[in-house]
Amino acid sequence: MTRSPSKSKSKPQSKSASRTTIKTIGPENWNKVHLLGILSQCANKKVLVIGDVGIDRYTIGSVERISPEAPVPIVFVEDEQHKLGLAANVADNVKVLGGLPLLVGLVGRDRRAQDFKDLLGESGISSSHLVTDADRKTVLKERIVSDRQQLLRVDYESLHALSPKAEKELIAKVKSLLKNVDAVILEDYAKGMITEKVAHEVFVAAKAAKKLVSVDPNPKTPLSHYRGATVLTPNTKEAEKLAGIVIHDEASLIEVGKKLLKLTAAQHVVITRGKDGMAIFSAKSSAVKFIPTYAREVYDVSGAGDTVIAVMSLALSSGASIEEACILGNLAAGVEVGKRGTATVTPDEIRIALDFFGEV
Repeated sequence: MTRSPSKSKSKPQSKSASRTTIKTIGPENWNKVHLLGILSQCANKKVLVIGDVGIDRYTIGSVERISPEAPVPIVFVEDEQHKLGLAANVADNVKVLGGLPLLVGLVGRDRRAQDFKDLLGESGISSSHLVTDADRKTVLKERIVSDRQQLLRVDYESLHALSPKAEKELIAKVKSLLKNVDAVILEDYAKGMITEKVAHEVFVAAKAAKKLVSVDPNPKTPLSHYRGATVLTPNTKEAEKLAGIVIHDEASLIEVGKKLLKLTAAQHVVITRGKDGMAIFSAKSSAVKFIPTYAREVYDVSGAGDTVIAVMSLALSSGASIEEACILGNLAAGVEVGKRGTATVTPDEIRIALDFFGEV
């Protein structure tokens, strides 16, 4: 096996790993001019984002004393922030990057649904493709934060099965929109929206229309739901749970990646590994490609996966190779983790990161 220069000794490897070529793609391998060209071509690409949606609320304050009622801190609220959450954050990332997101999601018939639609409007994203289900709550995740420390999270959501009526309406919306987009993103947060039938219909329609489908999977969902994905983007913990294998070294990482490729029939599986960057597995290649991480400062990792899949989908729809899409996605994630909470990244921020880390 050809080994990465950064690796030396390791544990005995599996037969699968021993037949695998390892390649690390660092800045010395980049064509910066070409990457900048791909980034510019992402503008105005239409992306259909399908998945659970909701609001991220941050209640920010200071703690000066403990409650006399119970051994818990009293937070004196100084600020409240509302952001688009879940798949809506992915759509927001697409929008900020210059793309045109079409968001299909599920909301309840409640006050939070209107709050969510107002947030979409502020971001320039249409709410006309949302489906309303009166039996469900509009998702809200509230985080209580003091001095950069999250003290508590409160979730308002419904996890019961999707009604046949809502499921039918969701599928109809997807089919009506899919033919006019450049890419599809399936965001699964296991809130009940991505049923087996919804997923199946998405992949069938996308295949017929020759559209790429990027999937952010959830360990609670059977892998069979994701068969036919163009690219699957689990993080390390998600990949472990989906494959049923603990990643403890290079060999087990390779075993997980290859198993996910086989079980989903995906063209590519990209495991995002935090400080260890990304690992790329492709169905038509025996090589595993590693991309180092590019983050100058890590403040908050929440939402990094949303940024990655948005950038990668735009790049792939602009003609990028999987490696080029991952380089741009990794650079964007490095910017995102330097911000508080779920956040977006602009093309200019990616260009600056490319200048900082890259070489012509």
